[in-house]
Amino acid sequence: MQPGTDQWGQPQPQAAPQPQIIGQPATLSGQPAMLSGQPAVGFNAPMQQVTNVMMSPSNGAATASLVLGIISFIFWGLGWFVFVTWCCSVPMAIIGVVLGHVGYSNSKTTGVGGTESIIGLILNWLQVGLLIILAIAIFIFGVALSSSI
Repeated sequence: MQPGTDQWGQPQPQAAPQPQIIGQPATLSGQPAMLSGQPAVGFNAPMQQVTNVMMSPSNGAATASLVLGIISFIFWGLGWFVFVTWCCSVPMAIIGVVLGHVGYSNSKTTGVGGTESIIGLILNWLQVGLLIILAIAIFIFGVALSSSI
């Protein structure tokens, strides 16, 4: 479609340009802006909505380490009453240690999640340390018990 023609290719009469008064919206030649080929100006101009979405950086490994550290510590405490939770607590702590180290490494490059990964590492290493101390105590108790027989 050529400028100055209608949809069937017929020439359209052009209106004489009117001077624009400062502070007043510009007027068009009577044609809608999309048909006349001119940009729309004024109050009747079509508006475009623009949405900018900015994702904040995150460190999923650090968050997972923190969550696993909290849950495994809760399961460790419940293990004194419900022995089955100790079986879940140990693998979660080991996975939490691995994710904590990965999250801490990621936090050095991205700058996000350093505190979460450190707290997750502390909780998970405490859990693993308690497991090692308990295993040594059971071993010593077992050796002492077997030697007394």
